[in-house]
Amino acid sequence: MTGKFTGLAIAAVIAALAVVNVWLYDTPVDITPFASGKGHDGGLVSVAGSLQFPETGDFSETFQRPLFTPTRRKFVPPPVAPPPVEVAVTPVEPAPAPPPPDAPPAVAPSLLGISIHGGAAKALLRVAGSEAAVWYGSGDTVGGWRVSAIDKDQAVLERDGKLARIPLYPPWKNAPPPPPSEPQL
Repeated sequence: MTGKFTGLAIAAVIAALAVVNVWLYDTPVDITPFASGKGHDGGLVSVAGSLQFPETGDFSETFQRPLFTPTRRKFVPPPVAPPPVEVAVTPVEPAPAPPPPDAPPAVAPSLLGISIHGGAAKALLRVAGSEAAVWYGSGDTVGGWRVSAIDKDQAVLERDGKLARIPLYPPWKNAPPPPPSEPQL
């Protein structure tokens, strides 16, 4: 008799589960992307207990703060390249006689990049007035200047016993951005 009772109990449980399944199948589910404001029992949920979604399409602040810039400020292109300036030089030996006053001063080439690979360093230099830039190694000559040393952030050029240290990152490029202006009241 226990076998018949066990069989009947299993059949009753299966029938009950089938009824629950049909009831769940017929129950509508709210799948909208915004919260409906109703709880599990159909009653209203307080604002503090529900998710808050931003208005769609309002990403203006996101575009004002680019993701891949360290300051998260809008990109401002650097000012137009200033005209070539004379590089401060330090004499190595007693300076020879100064050039005649009408002769233009020697302008050091512009440093555009540095490559260090396997201990060999090269500097990408562009002579003033030229559009082309060329890679030079230590000991090479460019525009009358001899490349005497190349570091990770500067190149040292020598001409007529004078040294010129050319930084890879000029000071005007490293200046912090100006603080945002406050509205006038």
